[in-house]
Amino acid sequence: MSSNLEKLLKKNLRVIPNFPKKGIMFQDIFSILEKPRLLKMIVKEISDVIKKEKITKIVGIDARGFIFGSLASLKNGIPFIPVRKKGKLPGEVFKKKYKLEYGFDQIEIQKGSLLKKDRVLIVDDLIATGGTALASAKLVENMSDQQISFMFVIDLYNLNGSVVLKKKGYNVFDIIKTEG
Repeated sequence: MSSNLEKLLKKNLRVIPNFPKKGIMFQDIFSILEKPRLLKMIVKEISDVIKKEKITKIVGIDARGFIFGSLASLKNGIPFIPVRKKGKLPGEVFKKKYKLEYGFDQIEIQKGSLLKKDRVLIVDDLIATGGTALASAKLVENMSDQQISFMFVIDLYNLNGSVVLKKKGYNVFDIIKTEG
């Protein structure tokens, strides 16, 4: 990944201490979205991964993964597939319940949105503990039998989510590493 982009993102990323609760260092990606030049550079980095991994479809995790994933999808002319929170998708869906730091949640993907031969890049703004990312991979595995890759703008390395994904055999890419 580009060290120039990493420096620019770290300089422009607004960090909000103790949000949404005490002890959390919230990484506010919206401060980056206010700068179209940075957003364009992020999409280029994602596009490089798409080309390298020969990706055929992008899966974006609700909701900030939709921003980066759909822009990369448009730039590369490949389909974008949303992973949504429970009850937000019409039609038949695959469901995956997963553990959060503070309880449980569930995400869904529409059945038939992926083919066995699809090479999928799962995109989100950041990786923390990896619960949502891992659940998303399990949903994708219901339809595709190809290697799954992940792309995160931010890796909160001290929370070990990317380590969990790598141990499970997934390819993991990020632009910046920081503490969360």
